[in-house]
Amino acid sequence: MLSESHPLIRRALRFLALPYCYVSLVNWRECTASKYQVLKDMFFIFFKLKYFPDNYSPCRFWEKDRRLWSYYYGSGYEPYQRNKLRKEVQRREYLIMFDDKEVCELLCRGINNIKMPDFYGVITTDMDYRSSIKNILKNISDKEIIIKPTMGSAGRNIAIAFYKDEKIKVKIGDKTKSLEEFKIEEKSIMQELVRQNEKIASIAKDSVNTIRVVTLYTKTNKAIIISASMRFGVGKSHIDNWSAGGIAVGIDHNKGVLKKIAYDKKGKQYTKHPVSNIVFDGFQIPEWDKIVDMAINIQTACSFFKLLGMDIAVSKTGPVLIEVNPSTDLVFQEQTAGPLLQDIVVRKEFEKYDLLINRYQKSLI
Repeated sequence: MLSESHPLIRRALRFLALPYCYVSLVNWRECTASKYQVLKDMFFIFFKLKYFPDNYSPCRFWEKDRRLWSYYYGSGYEPYQRNKLRKEVQRREYLIMFDDKEVCELLCRGINNIKMPDFYGVITTDMDYRSSIKNILKNISDKEIIIKPTMGSAGRNIAIAFYKDEKIKVKIGDKTKSLEEFKIEEKSIMQELVRQNEKIASIAKDSVNTIRVVTLYTKTNKAIIISASMRFGVGKSHIDNWSAGGIAVGIDHNKGVLKKIAYDKKGKQYTKHPVSNIVFDGFQIPEWDKIVDMAINIQTACSFFKLLGMDIAVSKTGPVLIEVNPSTDLVFQEQTAGPLLQDIVVRKEFEKYDLLINRYQKSLI
């Protein structure tokens, strides 16, 4: 009897979710194809390309020649992709080393030449964490710290604690409250708040803007970059995540320059930042060579987990590792930076790990 975690069962469940994808995951305000054509397209993706078409709208497939769809790998969370990734590239038993921010913090501090924000410790719901926060703020010069759930994702429940009018305030999202009113919902880590490079801050000054660098450790024991993108906050948000209204733009990772179009969570396109009005196309990311070296260094040290997404910020003193993601969102990467398999090097390395999921992708080798 097949368990619920079996790929065929998960595949069947995804088929039942196709109506939801069609109704709710397509941005119909942007999509110019007819509803009948979108329906046909989704069946083609599901049965021929063998993945769930949740990338159809973000990657704006209706604008692209169908012959180019094979270059898109799709979501690593879907049954065919995940089953292949788990065999060797992203083995499940190692996930905790990156999913838990406390464990990841300790792991990455053991890698040579990796600069990270200062680490102020861990707080839990059953301790007097408010006193811990107060003591840390009293003893550091910046008078600001960032508090993140150890098992959090997508910017959920990230808080900034800081001094204002000689009192400690805590900001979560767009709401600010006193320290006495602040409650943590789960175990969290406390870190230094990164002061970003002035050139990066000129685009979005209120958020810590991060670069997602996706790396692969190849069969020949070499770490390579397969995709990169950059996220920017919008408005007064202190984080750059889509869930907080941020936008993201792809990076030409061979040159370290931004691409032309940025996207928000709903797939709306931007050629310039909606607040600063700085044009993305051709913007050179400062210290790109050092960012690349950092990502390659981390992936090489973590060769046991062969596909990682590093979030790196450019501080006033150089690149700083914010966190490592073991299940990086490949749809996000392909939406912003372009299809992974368009790069022949990536196609060949994916083929060596048996990651290609359909005959169309295999025919590209």
